[in-house]
Amino acid sequence: MQLRKIGQKIRDIRRFNQILRILTKHGFGFVIQQLHLDGHMIGRGIIKTRILQRFTEPPESRAVRLRKVLEELGPTFIKLGQILSVRPDLIPHDLCAELSKLQDRIPPFDYKDVRKQIKESFGCYPEELFASFDTVPLAAASLGQVHRAQLKTGENVVVKVQRPDIRKMIETDIDILYNLAMLTNRYMQEVKVFDPISIIDEFTKVITKEIDFRYEAYNIDKFHKNFKDSTTVRIPGVFWDYTKCKVLTTEEIKGIRLNQYLSCPHQDEERKAIATHGANAILQQVFIDGFFHADPHPGNIFILPGNVIAFVDFGIVGRLDEDTRDAIVNLLIALSMKNMNGILKALEMLGTFVSEESVREFKYDISDFIDRYYDMPLKQVEISTILPQVIDLMMRHKLKIPSQLHILIKALATIDGIARQLDPEFNTIAHTRPFVERLIHERHDPKHILKDMMFYSSELLDVLKAIPKDTHEIIRKIKTGTLKIEFEHQGLSKFISEMDKSSNRISFSLVISALIIGSALIIMTNKGPFLYGFPVLGIIGFVFAGVLGLGLAISILRSGRL
Repeated sequence: MQLRKIGQKIRDIRRFNQILRILTKHGFGFVIQQLHLDGHMIGRGIIKTRILQRFTEPPESRAVRLRKVLEELGPTFIKLGQILSVRPDLIPHDLCAELSKLQDRIPPFDYKDVRKQIKESFGCYPEELFASFDTVPLAAASLGQVHRAQLKTGENVVVKVQRPDIRKMIETDIDILYNLAMLTNRYMQEVKVFDPISIIDEFTKVITKEIDFRYEAYNIDKFHKNFKDSTTVRIPGVFWDYTKCKVLTTEEIKGIRLNQYLSCPHQDEERKAIATHGANAILQQVFIDGFFHADPHPGNIFILPGNVIAFVDFGIVGRLDEDTRDAIVNLLIALSMKNMNGILKALEMLGTFVSEESVREFKYDISDFIDRYYDMPLKQVEISTILPQVIDLMMRHKLKIPSQLHILIKALATIDGIARQLDPEFNTIAHTRPFVERLIHERHDPKHILKDMMFYSSELLDVLKAIPKDTHEIIRKIKTGTLKIEFEHQGLSKFISEMDKSSNRISFSLVISALIIGSALIIMTNKGPFLYGFPVLGIIGFVFAGVLGLGLAISILRSGRL
């Protein structure tokens, strides 16, 4: 056990050194200074003081250099950057845009490691498990790489195999990220407000799920069921008998990646059909299923014969429960009717509250925003332009935006941008209307109303059943004198602390006054022993009182309150 801990510490130190080198290489030496790492025992050997003293930032913007840092640091940091790219409430918009360009530019690993991972997972090698297995990878990414294969039953599949030792690397990186977050909290006050430790907590949950390929398999299975009857959308099936924690086997999708499709000429009707099918697929995922692909960029979408859309890579998904979807619909309805109170109520349903002090200003800004777009033709309204403005407005009023809402906004903005590349006249808002109308219709459907009535009546019945018992218990405690009522004071801790300080200072002042008076009385008695003709005890008393008085004066001056 101890040897394992020592090995982990050695890995941490090596990785930490590498991180500091890469930060310095890309012009972030000032961060190392601010975190007080330039004199650290780990950093001292690799970061020369003269480099930090003569440090000048390279001509590239900090956003570009930070993206390059994350790409060079590898899988963990690439994933962190990709997650932050959908959180404009935490980082500036220019940095969000730059981090969205992050690519997993990582070379494939050796085939012998592929054989080892499959052997550990299934107890046999690829050539024994499959009818055929392509030793040359089809694609390589940060967490694993993909190989073509064929099952013994004849199905063509793709096998995603996890990189060797990726878990150890991620665990090491997370340890270091937590340490850096704590140092940031201590030394960089301008960053502390973003709560970096909470960011790392959220990131840890996401990356922990992603390195278990079974989590992605469950996601694929759910999407596959949601679109099983669709003629315009294809989701690959999962082969569970060939899927484990480190190996994922799915149906092979044979088509053209959308990023390749966009670079080639095609008929306008075909491009319009693909834009419609892709947008409708995402809108169904959001408004009907409440379970959507969180990263629908062109590299994760295939075009199949017949203008069919196929999605791949389901490691990151978004979820919207029924209440959240209802809140989004309420918000859209309130916006269309310019109903300010309805907008505030919908935001509260989403978990976002406007403080009483800023309600009037918020209503004014919302009204101004709606007026800008209200009478504008739909074809001129770009959702990718509107959504960032909405986020800016909410951030300006310090409204907390749920993380799932950020992921949703990013997904909608991405699919809107892709659709407009395919069809310049495409309008996502117009395509959203039928899905919203369907939700409104379902909400007013008698069956839905009856279901809600049964649910709430059941809850009300539980409350009514509990009232007699609870009332009897309260009366019994009153009679026996055992009823206790607890009060919790909010905001009094600071007041109590200040009162403690004041009372301590008063007590200290009384002690000093007593020392001065007592020393004066001793000197007046003129009794020995003497020092330079004065009683020694009196002199000691005056000196001690002077030292204490000086200390009290300094503490008062430091507090800034005279």
